[in-house]
Amino acid sequence: MFRKKCRSCGEKVEKKFNYCPWCGGSLKVGGDRDDFGMLGRDDSRRIQEEMKLPFGMEKIMGSLVKQLEKQMGNMNFDEKDGFPKGIKIQIARKPMGQVVQKKVPKMEVVEVSEKEADRRAGLKKVEAKSRVKRLGDVIIYEIETPGLKKKEDVVITELATGLEIRAYSKDRCYVKVIPLKVEILSWRVDRERVMVELRG
Repeated sequence: MFRKKCRSCGEKVEKKFNYCPWCGGSLKVGGDRDDFGMLGRDDSRRIQEEMKLPFGMEKIMGSLVKQLEKQMGNMNFDEKDGFPKGIKIQIARKPMGQVVQKKVPKMEVVEVSEKEADRRAGLKKVEAKSRVKRLGDVIIYEIETPGLKKKEDVVITELATGLEIRAYSKDRCYVKVIPLKVEILSWRVDRERVMVELRG
């Protein structure tokens, strides 16, 4: 069964192989090339000597190599060129539990009186100052709106390219455009600021 011996690593190899399954060296006569690359003739051995894996990774890599060797042994080879017909490596992990999806708040439609609509239309528009924080996969916009008293005075409009937030105080309309097309997780008014949580 084993008819060849690899010139690079010395392992016994089946006759039908053109390359050593242990080190990847060519088994063809005259297959030795003059160009050995940057590391020289024994590059694979040098890499193995120099490469140190973090704690625990050696077991994982060892398991993957054993799985690969097992599948290489069960593989069918093309008789014409000696290459494998197919290879499949499957890496599985344990499920981490069921994913819990948050309920997305529905955008409320708040109707205002005609008098209030006229008052809002006449207010001076000011671009609101804001701060952005990122906590994991959540983006939090903290928009400053001095004089804002209640949540009903905030209007959030979904645009084609993002969100527009308008907050109406006694004498001003604070406007903030968020140029992100993202999902709103929640929003609230807290100490004259509008806090908007977005999925990042």
